[in-house]
Amino acid sequence: MIKKSRFLRPILPFLCAAALFFTPVRAVETDVSFQDVPQDAWYASFVYYVQAQGLMSGTGAGTFSPNLPMTRGMLLTVLYRVAGSPLQDESGVGTLFSDVPLDAWYAPGIYWARSEGIASGYSEETFGPDDPITREQLVTMLWRYSGSPSAQIDSAFADEDAISLWADTAVSWASAEGLVSGTSGNRFEPIGLATRAQAAVILTNYDQQNPQEQPDPDPEPDPTPEVPEETLPPLLPNSYDSSAFVVENGFLTYQGGTPSYVGIDVSAHQKLIDWEKVAASGVDFVMIRAGYRGYTQGLIYQDDYFTYNINEALRVGLDVGIYFFSQATSVEEAREEALQTLEWIEDYDITYPVVFDWERVSQSNSRTKDTTGDMITACAREFCGIIADAGYTPMTYGSPSKVGKDLQLDQLSDFPFWLAHYTIDWCPTSFQYHYDMWQYSSSGMVDGIDVRVDLNICLRDW
Repeated sequence: MIKKSRFLRPILPFLCAAALFFTPVRAVETDVSFQDVPQDAWYASFVYYVQAQGLMSGTGAGTFSPNLPMTRGMLLTVLYRVAGSPLQDESGVGTLFSDVPLDAWYAPGIYWARSEGIASGYSEETFGPDDPITREQLVTMLWRYSGSPSAQIDSAFADEDAISLWADTAVSWASAEGLVSGTSGNRFEPIGLATRAQAAVILTNYDQQNPQEQPDPDPEPDPTPEVPEETLPPLLPNSYDSSAFVVENGFLTYQGGTPSYVGIDVSAHQKLIDWEKVAASGVDFVMIRAGYRGYTQGLIYQDDYFTYNINEALRVGLDVGIYFFSQATSVEEAREEALQTLEWIEDYDITYPVVFDWERVSQSNSRTKDTTGDMITACAREFCGIIADAGYTPMTYGSPSKVGKDLQLDQLSDFPFWLAHYTIDWCPTSFQYHYDMWQYSSSGMVDGIDVRVDLNICLRDW
């Protein structure tokens, strides 16, 4: 197993949501809605992200139970999924815990975690899968998952004497790394419990904030190295002034000398939109989903509300861009997607980019789950090249964690980039490379739209 080096950014009083930066991709399109997760709840976008990515699921029909304590079995199942749900031979599971039957939903994660040294049972016979997870247990499991890095045992918490000996190093490491801080009175509260909402925040950040560490390739002899045929241009750095991002009239704006425009992106998931109200709310532009390719059979569909949305958005005077939700697994499929998109938009005045939006779907029945980054990048180049040849502005879309993994920006520098990076309180993104548009929230509320909608800022003219 390759241990992960990506890890949590500083979290407020331990497990709180404020000031936590995270980096989700736009969640895989889903109609799931939890009746116990208010749209304006601080944890709402985190919950829908982990649900869409298959990391956490609901607890019943239409419920997520955000205030329910996270259990040991739940957490290890999530980490198991983050690790890619590695296959296990039943013969390699070892001695079974009496309270973890092999057919239990949490069994794969628990036995995998035991084999990797991430978690152990209370004894050789019992594990306690349904027991709420404590703060020191959570930190320890994450520390082990990260490779058990060394740390000086000096947590400096007022209640450090209450921290179990087996958790000392993990807590000290988490404190030194700025991953946790004390609650009132600088207390760690090691046996305090974490809720499912708090876990969703942590796991969203854990899954998205930092790229995975890749294994070092075995060295191969190369007696006659070849001169590279092409040297890729370096990526431009993020040169925006963080202090120039301000919130005005409910939207993020930029006052640093660069053009700044307010935008949203919509699809059938926003249902029927009152575009008169949207235009009056201060929105300048909209990115409309033209269509998508299914991730099981690979068929192409037009978005059910595309025609309505584009006609109405243009009627009320908004600038319009387009995105296609791609699941291409070959350059030929990317070409098919581009040509179909051009056919759909040929009669409309498109003044903003036409975007290639490829997002990995990890479900077991997904035809795209094993698509390589090289292929995704090749598909992006094919799609964008066709769009450019037709006279439109092409654009790619992705999050920091996907850059260099699924989307190799150094091979796509000819095209503008739309960054997806949600931050608490819309704090400036830490993304290090240049971007032209930034999708900074998935839980915006805009007059004329009855459900949550993605919010965007565009930092250039087209």
